[in-house]
Amino acid sequence: MTYGEKAAELKETLNCGQSVIVALADLAGIDEAMAMALATGLGGGLRCGEACGAYTGAVLALGLTVGADGQGKPGGPMAETLKKFSGEFKEQFGAIRCNDLLAQNGCDHAICSGLCAWCADEAARIIEGK
Repeated sequence: MTYGEKAAELKETLNCGQSVIVALADLAGIDEAMAMALATGLGGGLRCGEACGAYTGAVLALGLTVGADGQGKPGGPMAETLKKFSGEFKEQFGAIRCNDLLAQNGCDHAICSGLCAWCADEAARIIEGK
C-alpha cells in the first residue's frame, strides 16, 4: 500500500490533515497517536475553510523531516521545498484554500480523499529524496 492509499483509507475516519500525517508518521519519525493529535485542528481548512487540511498535514510531515534543523527562513531547505510543493499543488488542483477547492468541485467532499492521497504520496517522495 502506498502512503497515498493509506491516507485515502484513513480519510474514512480521520480529518484530511490527520489522514496525511498519520500515513506519513513513520517517515516523519513520530508515532501515529502523536500524528493524530498534532493534526486534530487541520481538517476543514484549519476549521475555517482556509488552507487545505491535506496540504497542511503534508507541511507538518515535511517540517519534521526537511525542516528538522528548525531553520525556516526564506531560501532555506524547507522554504524552497514548500515553494515547489505549493506550486505543484496549485497546478494540480487550482487552489490551496479548502473552500476554493470545494467550490471548484460543487462542494463535494469526495475530492478530499484524492487530495489526501496526492499530498501523502508527494510528501513521501520528497522525504525519501526521490
